[in-house]
Amino acid sequence: MKVRFKKATWRAAGGIFASFVLIVSFQNCGKAGFDSDLGSEVEAGLTDAELSAKYGSTTGAKVSAIPFAFDAGFDTITYNSCADTHLRNNPAFFSIKAGAYSTGGIKLTNEFFDYADTNFNPVYPATELTENQYKEYLADSPANNGAVATMAIRVKNSLTDVYTATNKLTLWTDVIPLVAPLTDSLVMDSFAQKNTTANYFPFSPESRVMEAQMSFNSSESLANEYRSTFMTAAILSLTFMPNNGELYEVRAPAATAPVKTAYGKGYSMVFTPAPVSGAAVNNPNNILSSITEYDLQNPTTVTKNWNCSRRYAVIRTQDASSLCPAQSYSDISGNATYRSELAVMRRHLRSDQWDVNVALKCVVPKGGVSCYKEESINGAPVTEYDLKKECFRENGSYSTTVPNSRCMHWVTVCTRD
Repeated sequence: MKVRFKKATWRAAGGIFASFVLIVSFQNCGKAGFDSDLGSEVEAGLTDAELSAKYGSTTGAKVSAIPFAFDAGFDTITYNSCADTHLRNNPAFFSIKAGAYSTGGIKLTNEFFDYADTNFNPVYPATELTENQYKEYLADSPANNGAVATMAIRVKNSLTDVYTATNKLTLWTDVIPLVAPLTDSLVMDSFAQKNTTANYFPFSPESRVMEAQMSFNSSESLANEYRSTFMTAAILSLTFMPNNGELYEVRAPAATAPVKTAYGKGYSMVFTPAPVSGAAVNNPNNILSSITEYDLQNPTTVTKNWNCSRRYAVIRTQDASSLCPAQSYSDISGNATYRSELAVMRRHLRSDQWDVNVALKCVVPKGGVSCYKEESINGAPVTEYDLKKECFRENGSYSTTVPNSRCMHWVTVCTRD
């Protein structure tokens, strides 16, 4: 269900998720500064009167007119197709996890620096604006003060409609804050310089890394509904909370409803079956095959290229010795390609939760929890690893006999240029 939260009433828009469960977890430290019901709000920038009193009327008006200054983006998005009731609330079995570790992160736009350099004077004897001046102007700017980057699943053509499991929106569940308010001085220390993109915030009073994860894996049918909706009406979004607004709202160039443009990024996703020649026709579309990233201010403009070639089969622990044995230290340490690949995989698959074999392109869950429902069908093996053979999946359609073994699951890791 996609909903928007109003001050006086709840407004729910019917959708295919009316009876679904959406569980979202955030793997960072602390939630200070945010309230689960959005009862507390970050301060807006200074009022016109306060700006005039602080800077003088002319300079105060220029501070008030500072444009939105933040640009943010993910560089890694992982999809895990494992789905069953026993996986609910297990953090190792997220459905989607997104973060910034290399090319992604948060930066200030060139437009902001150009505006500031044109309209404000350096403090004598400096000949250029200082980092502290940039930070002060941002913190006082009504368009930027208290901006919080957030991740949510939104409707493509109505960005204030958010997909959720209930008829109310919850912070940290449906709309997930990333890092901390970006005009916090300690956060701005990481990116208040020109041509600087930050993905680690060592002095942040909140999260020090920019990542979040969502799980909609309580059943195969639920996971499939989400995949279908991502390919039609929904996008994974990275937007910014407004000051003194509602949880569903986004900072945008205009407030005209429906909100079709906003500051931030949209990530359209396509899911397909495993691309194997001669594959069985009923294999599920449980691989994230492509991502299109675009600027939400200009939805027709593709901003970065994504590579979704990392497709790792999920192997049962009982089958690991023959199909996905653990790689030895000497095997990995002596191969630079393996080390580089493992570093990418470990961004989202923690070593205490998953074994990863980068040579065989497979993963094995740890902790005694299986990706699969550990029940045989008619005494047959639990999982069908041969993609050319028919496999069983919930609500599947079969031309002849119902298959005995369940369809294989995958972890897909997509990375950005």
